[in-house]
Amino acid sequence: MQLRSFTTKVFLLFLLFAPGVRVGHAQTMSIGGTLKDTAAKAPLANAVAIAMKIKDSVLAGFTRSDANGRFELKLALDTYQVVISHPGFGDQSYYVFGSSSNKAFDFGKIILPPKSLNLNEVIIYAYKDPIYYRGDTLIYTADSFKVKKNATVEDLLKKLPGIRVDAQGGITAQGKKVDQVLVDGDEFFGADPTIATKNLAATDVESVQVYDKKDDNAAANSDAENLKVMNLQLKEEAKKGYFGKITGASDFNQFYEGELLTNRFTSKRKISIFGLATNTPRSSFNFQDIFAYGLADWGDMDGDDGGGFYYSYTKTQEIGIPRTLKGGIYYSDKWSKKTKASINYSYDNGHLEANSDSRSQYFLEDTTYTTTTTSSNLKDNGLHTIDLKITQTLDSLTELKINSKTKYTLSTVNRSETSQFLSEENVLNRRTSISNFNDGSNYNSSNSLKLARTFKKKKDRKLSMNYNLLLTGTETEGILQAKNEYFTGQLNDSIDQKKTTNNAGVTHSGNITFVEPITKKIKLEFSGEGSFAETNQDKRTLDFFNGDYSSENLQYTNNFQNTKTSMAGGSRFTYEVKKQRFSIGFKYRQDAIGNTDLVSGQEISYTNNNFLPQVSYRYRFSDNKSLGMSYGTNSKQPDINQLQPVPDNSNTNQVRLGNPGLRPSYTHTGGIDFGSYKFTTGRSIWARVNYNLTENAFTNSVSYDTIGRTITQPVNVDGNYSFETRMGAETPIFKGWLKINPYLEASQYGNTNYINGQENLTVNRKYSGTLNVDKTTEKLELTLVAKYEYNDPTSTLNLSGSDPYSLQEYKAILKLDLPWKLKLESTGSYSMTEGRSEGYNLEYFILDASLAKKFLKNESLVISVNGYDILNQNINTMRNVQDNVITDIKTGVISRYILVKAVLKFNSKKTKAEDDEGMF
Repeated sequence: MQLRSFTTKVFLLFLLFAPGVRVGHAQTMSIGGTLKDTAAKAPLANAVAIAMKIKDSVLAGFTRSDANGRFELKLALDTYQVVISHPGFGDQSYYVFGSSSNKAFDFGKIILPPKSLNLNEVIIYAYKDPIYYRGDTLIYTADSFKVKKNATVEDLLKKLPGIRVDAQGGITAQGKKVDQVLVDGDEFFGADPTIATKNLAATDVESVQVYDKKDDNAAANSDAENLKVMNLQLKEEAKKGYFGKITGASDFNQFYEGELLTNRFTSKRKISIFGLATNTPRSSFNFQDIFAYGLADWGDMDGDDGGGFYYSYTKTQEIGIPRTLKGGIYYSDKWSKKTKASINYSYDNGHLEANSDSRSQYFLEDTTYTTTTTSSNLKDNGLHTIDLKITQTLDSLTELKINSKTKYTLSTVNRSETSQFLSEENVLNRRTSISNFNDGSNYNSSNSLKLARTFKKKKDRKLSMNYNLLLTGTETEGILQAKNEYFTGQLNDSIDQKKTTNNAGVTHSGNITFVEPITKKIKLEFSGEGSFAETNQDKRTLDFFNGDYSSENLQYTNNFQNTKTSMAGGSRFTYEVKKQRFSIGFKYRQDAIGNTDLVSGQEISYTNNNFLPQVSYRYRFSDNKSLGMSYGTNSKQPDINQLQPVPDNSNTNQVRLGNPGLRPSYTHTGGIDFGSYKFTTGRSIWARVNYNLTENAFTNSVSYDTIGRTITQPVNVDGNYSFETRMGAETPIFKGWLKINPYLEASQYGNTNYINGQENLTVNRKYSGTLNVDKTTEKLELTLVAKYEYNDPTSTLNLSGSDPYSLQEYKAILKLDLPWKLKLESTGSYSMTEGRSEGYNLEYFILDASLAKKFLKNESLVISVNGYDILNQNINTMRNVQDNVITDIKTGVISRYILVKAVLKFNSKKTKAEDDEGMF
């Protein structure tokens, strides 16, 4: 092959004298690839691959491609020109940079050019670190990690050091949950991380990027918590096509699952239509289900005290017997070079039945007593969500973003419970029956306008302005019926009331931020913001009288208003060089608070001033080893339920009363994190330490009467704290035959409250350790997990009842490819609890298994038999320790069932279906 350009000759001279390529010959490297004849649609055999050293043009080796088009060269570690020739085609040339850290090169699929085509370019393969940092972004080079054929992105993530993927597809990076998964910097058919990770092919990904960012919906320089973001950068050839699947499963008796997911995307447009209907535990209201096949952000709207608001994705999983129906459409398009828009609509109907038994122990200074409760809950929610986003480029330096999201919910909640109150001598004193029947509606509309501008003269000079509008409203109507039966001679009593609540709120906020680069290493940031919020809560209670709910009960009736006006200003100094980044800043904020009882006319107003410093430092020992430290502060306002001074007796045994004099809290947050990744050995280690200390923390003051009823009111205390440390590692053993992942966690939480006017300090210490052992081959995936968790609670008013309790879990996960396109999957999980109340120390073994077979030419049809809880032992247990109360809970859940399942997948690449459609 003749080189036709002067530039190429100069480049070869550079290669000849380039430092770092003169390496000893004791080490070897491999170069390979697979040749294809596109015209014949077959492998290209008998092509010749020749390797020549750059420095002296000496022939170092040659070989021919086999019948499958595959060739491989084993050479001494050096820098080579590799020329591939065939009599029927033109030559193809590659330049390969060998190094001690990069010894294996695979050119992938090679298609030689026609014989008459002149070559105007060559391909250069150079060293690229598999794991490295770019600024504060951790980057994994996807092709550096070997995965199975037809692997998904989720399979790839499981190979990355410091990344963990749980059974539901939830992702953690360096011990912190990943809140958002993006594809090429944008949401991929909504905010559900599993949409991208379970459907995109691993080979389509160029790199995986992990970084922290402030929520786009939060005010600039606000106190909103950062999000952990994972961005999947796609290869250019992977940015168009379609994929989808249709799933149906049933036991032909009671249980069913059905899914429809169709997606089409190009580099400009994304369209998705989806549906989900199921009554199995797959539809539990956990993190994955909130997002699963969703098209918009399914999280709840929260506000920060800087006047901004953000989405919370940390809903607590509700346990019971569910039924779920979801559906929607997602549309995103680049209407022009300057305009990008998306609109989503989704509907989510969730039905949950939960029956539980609980036992609570109450420890007072001079006595103790116990309650046993049997409860039944029925919840039915219908949620409509519409989300609109428009991004308009006004010119080459200015961008405008408009976001509007509205959620409307209709709900029915019915709860009934029966409780027995037992004295310290285990004598029954009282029995209560409480029923609540409630219907309600809720709307939440969040809207934002953001203008961002950069400047020609200085690259890093930036100006951004934001305006946010949040509208909220809730209406509920319900019936409370309660009966008290006494065994101490006291007369029985009852309550029958109708309750209505109307909440309405509006928040206006705006901010402006300006970043000025002083030098290439130093930046200054200045910000200002303001907000106004008004919330009203009108509560009405009517007693049943003369056959109707007509007698107003003034004790439980009130109309309350809370207003807050905030003004703030701040600045930040940032110094950044290759190995170090240091940032220090502050914000000064003044809040004017007004709480007004609109019935009595009583008003409490005050002004709160906060100085909020922030500082962070990161040192990079290398591209894959760093140490970071941070300190920050934030302030939080009480919500209207904590302020409204009217009793809430929806649970007549536990009445709650607001406190209009409650002051904002002030929290100090500190953290240290360390991460080190050695790709050459496959070893990694990371650690994270966090500490929080809160002044004016919100806590409870609880008063107990002689028959065990409580009245709880929020108050402020100083000194509540939390300390958490986590550490994880990954290392291969026995020359890579096995991989082990140890994980350790230790935490301590200290919270002060008041019991009958006396101060009570509760300290809960938790220690846990987990060990994962993984064995992976081409046909086998085996994971063994052992976990031990030990909790040691203490309380100054509860010395006799502060007994430690523990949890042990052991799990084995097997995935095995069998002949005849069969796949076996099984999970066995053994759990044991100790140190809990009588009847709540349980041992149970959950065994799930499935056998699947693939059909059709491209294996796109999978039929499987899936058995869940085969031994019929499933149960849910938990323990809560709060203040002077220890509660053990057992909740009924779905136990043994068997489904026959069919999955039909389709995609534009006509490739085989992924190997993830068994049970898990």
